[in-house]
Amino acid sequence: MWTRDQLFIGGRWLPSDGAEWLDVVSPTTEAFFGRVPSATAPDVERAVNAARRAFDDGPWPRTSFDERAEALARFVAAFERRAAEAVDLQIDEMGGVRKFLGPATHGVGPFLRRMIADGRTIALRDVRDGVTGKVVVLREPLGVVAGIVPWNAPVMAAMTKVLPSLLMGCPILLKPAPESPLSAYLLADAFDEAGLPPGLLSVLPGGVAVGQALVSHPGVDMVTFTGSTGAGRQIAATCGQQVKPAALELGGKSAAVILDDADLDRYLAVIVDNALRNTGQVCVATTRILVARPQHNDVVDRLVDAVAAMKVGDPHDPQTDFGPLASARQRERVEGYIATGRDEGAKVVLGGGRPPGFDRGWFVEPTIFVGVDPSMTIAQEEIFGPVLAVIPYGSDDEAVAIANDSPYGLGGAVYTSDPERALAVATRIRTGTCSVNDGLPAGGGGPFGGYKESGLGRERGPEGLESFLELKSVAFGTDDPPPRAQAIVQPPSMTSVEPVM
Repeated sequence: MWTRDQLFIGGRWLPSDGAEWLDVVSPTTEAFFGRVPSATAPDVERAVNAARRAFDDGPWPRTSFDERAEALARFVAAFERRAAEAVDLQIDEMGGVRKFLGPATHGVGPFLRRMIADGRTIALRDVRDGVTGKVVVLREPLGVVAGIVPWNAPVMAAMTKVLPSLLMGCPILLKPAPESPLSAYLLADAFDEAGLPPGLLSVLPGGVAVGQALVSHPGVDMVTFTGSTGAGRQIAATCGQQVKPAALELGGKSAAVILDDADLDRYLAVIVDNALRNTGQVCVATTRILVARPQHNDVVDRLVDAVAAMKVGDPHDPQTDFGPLASARQRERVEGYIATGRDEGAKVVLGGGRPPGFDRGWFVEPTIFVGVDPSMTIAQEEIFGPVLAVIPYGSDDEAVAIANDSPYGLGGAVYTSDPERALAVATRIRTGTCSVNDGLPAGGGGPFGGYKESGLGRERGPEGLESFLELKSVAFGTDDPPPRAQAIVQPPSMTSVEPVM
């Protein structure tokens, strides 16, 4: 059994103030296999106080960008020595398949390198002409950050909060999801080994109460959250009352628009992967498949054949495509949507139940619906499971209208042989990101975030890093000599693994 009996508070391993535990059950075996302490309100108070000391009086916010980047490279190198263990631990705690969690976890190093390159494009000190004299515009660390992450990609979700916050000079209080708290301890171990200054990182496992304590704490200057739209609304309301910023990456119901000239032989595997990776538990999953009517039956046949050939099974097996859902509650949710789809008149052409031969584990068959009207529940609400809705359309205009007929606006995809047509359609789809053909989802290295109920703010890219900075204008008199501006270092050309959650 995987057990830890302390919390990582302000860079130190300390006993919890309380006696509550988070027990972790394997989604594959339904067996209890790990536990960690659940943080309490006093634990949160200790963590916030440590972070405040680090920000208000410590060296980190006043350390140069390059020195912070070097220190975080040590942290990531220490984590990379634990990456293989982290992959296995995430599989055990949330059921994700190795095909998904392996690349995401081993992508932390390239992710940091890309982030450092993006950060070097930000002018932290910019001299401008003011009304009379010069104005120095400063970008300064914002303050203490609370980062709250979901269970569907535990390590990369955490690093998407921790790395940019620290790189920009802000201590962070990390709350992993109660379903997947174990892998966060490996991050803490790596941070401890790297020897960064005290107070910069705390890991506070727990449920809603811990999240509420962090969000509402007056010592927290910013909240960055990935999760459901409902929880995001509550966080935004609390932050609004305290007039502090919140970056919210919320739900999605993304559409894949397959235009009538799309090369299905080339891109069918991409369409399936973008829709169903991580057993459909991905916020940008393109689970609405929009198909031109003349190609509808052919596309459905190809989708059914491709998905039926994929493997459901042990998520540790490198050949497995679909593992269990992350919890019994999540399986009940997905099965409820499948039943609703049938009740509203849609037809199941693949799956629709539990796979035979799996007496244990929270498995659901990958499921494909046809006969789906855009107004149906399964076409409107985020299911967060391996369920596809195929919807026919008559023209590009109708495809765009259906894609936009959603309260969400996170991701999307367009498949076509004509790049100009792809851009014309992508431009009209009201989402924060959109991929074309085999372009990477979730922004492809650009800023990531959503329109409408999919969130506020952006992550990744220079725009995401700037979320952790405050602007200050310093106006000089007419007789003062002009200060020097900061030189902007252009990043090298580089590739990276794109994290998708």
